[in-house]
Amino acid sequence: MAVDVEKADTGLGSPGDEPLLKIRDLSVTLKGNRILRGVDLQVRKGNIHALIGPNGAGKTTLIRSITGAIPHRGLIRFFFRGNGRIGYVPQLLEFDRSMPITVFDFFYIMLKRTPIFLGGKRRMREKINRILAATGCEHLMERRIGDLSGGELRRVLLAQALEPKPELLLLDEPASNIDEVGARRFEKMLVELKKRQGLTILMVSHYMQSVLYVADRVTAINGRVIYEGDAQELTLSDLLKTIAT
Repeated sequence: MAVDVEKADTGLGSPGDEPLLKIRDLSVTLKGNRILRGVDLQVRKGNIHALIGPNGAGKTTLIRSITGAIPHRGLIRFFFRGNGRIGYVPQLLEFDRSMPITVFDFFYIMLKRTPIFLGGKRRMREKINRILAATGCEHLMERRIGDLSGGELRRVLLAQALEPKPELLLLDEPASNIDEVGARRFEKMLVELKKRQGLTILMVSHYMQSVLYVADRVTAINGRVIYEGDAQELTLSDLLKTIAT
């Protein structure tokens, strides 16, 4: 199996034009089924890049290939300047909702890598509050993870993905299981994070209105790339026609 992943530093170009991620001729076959074939994709620094397509088109497969979670053929090249961290919020998070774990407990375990009963909770509270404040959910710190709404859980997971600050943020259906009000709030938060932190975001979405609101660039796939262009040049009708191809 040919897997070619490279990392490179570059000081060329200007924000919005300089690539952070380049994918060339990427193909994925799982259990004898060809999911993706010959995919070329470029994500520019400081952009929100939307990945759209019908169900089963391979969008999540592409995201998981970027994270290294599944085998693939082709080239994936990152143009990172710092630690090269990738933040990732999956579409689904399976866990036992009856577990008596609060949001604070979740972050404490993640940050300390030690059992909560060994102490040190006071020293972490201020840090966790700061992390949660990045997505406006610090008020959820003492809530049980299993009691969170879909939108609340998404904001908590996004806060986790942002610590420490990633150079590339991958979001798989960030508006799934969120009501319309929560989805609009999440969209505004993504735009603000991009502006405030200069984040580069690659997000999978089937909500076309959300794509038009937040995205700088759009790539549509259906096993292969079927469209790529600037979001500002598209209408809702254009997007619906594209994913119906």
